Amino acid sequence: DNFKEMTRWEVYQNEVETGQLQWGSTHTDTFFKENATMMEGKDGDFHLVKILISLITSKDEDVAAIACFDLGEFCRHYPNGRTIAKRLGAKELAMTLIEHDNPELQRHALQCVSKMMVHNWEYVK
Repeated sequence: DNFKEMTRWEVYQNEVETGQLQWGSTHTDTFFKENATMMEGKDGDFHLVKILISLITSKDEDVAAIACFDLGEFCRHYPNGRTIAKRLGAKELAMTLIEHDNPELQRHALQCVSKMMVHNWEYVK
């Protein structure tokens, strides 16, 4: 009776709030297409976006790369997401990682910044 199955959104929310990001089905283009508006939060304060921005500076390079990816997808799929992420300081933090030693983290940081800058990401290939 006490068992409750978590939705994919609840799993994602828990993952972000604990800072334990791992690549999986909640870190995909499809997930963000379906759930980008949920990033507003109940109070409209973009709490999860703020946590993701703080995770960009994580010592765990995988966590930082996933945070960059997720922020980029938020920018792509949330109306005015680019402006919100930039206003919260995501662009500056992501730009510091473009010259990181880890090439995977570099790539995700560059893509994150690019998604914040480009209006129609779908046309950039």
